Amino acid sequence: MLIKIASSLLIFCFSLAAHTSELHQQLEKSAVEFVRSQISSDASQKIELNANQLDERVAIPQCPSNYSYSLANDEVRRNTIVLVTCEEHLNWRLYIPVRKQVLLAVVVAAAPLQEGARLDDQQLETSFIPQNRLRGSYFTEITPLLGAKLTRAIRKDQIITGRDICIICKDDTVTISANMGGLKVTTRGTALSSGNIGDTINVRNSQSQRLVTGRVKALGLVEVKL
Repeated sequence: MLIKIASSLLIFCFSLAAHTSELHQQLEKSAVEFVRSQISSDASQKIELNANQLDERVAIPQCPSNYSYSLANDEVRRNTIVLVTCEEHLNWRLYIPVRKQVLLAVVVAAAPLQEGARLDDQQLETSFIPQNRLRGSYFTEITPLLGAKLTRAIRKDQIITGRDICIICKDDTVTISANMGGLKVTTRGTALSSGNIGDTINVRNSQSQRLVTGRVKALGLVEVKL
């Protein structure tokens, strides 16, 4: 008889613990879903949300009217606190911390690349990287990198940064473009320094041998102001 009672109590306690655990997990999941509903994002990023695991010793009452969720600090942050309440239990409150991590789509090497390689779309791909791991300049699109030359060796999955490439490299043959009285004039030249989009570099005019300074506008194109 005692064995039967002990077995029944054990089964009851196990069932109660399982139910409690299930309820805690349900609230954690609902807190994450609530925070996600407060965030807007686009295809260039992913948002990862994770709720802190609730202590199963925390008492959670049944809530016939369904639990209500709100932001305890009025906005979604890297660490957001979700307040859970229940209409039938006005004095009960539960706070669930939810961690947010933003991942951005950035250009990485699809394979190991050697110094001096000219980049093409077979060598590059985009990958979602945690925003807090990104440092310096990086690229979110492959197109601006096509034709650029690597200034150092790159390993597979490494992020391509502005320091790793030159859109125009020293000794490259370039087109020099200038506006003269509303007319666009172009000529050939040789780059005397390296640069990326927006950088100012020195170029020697192949026809006049004059030294001019211009801004890198695109692959092989330098714009000079006269």
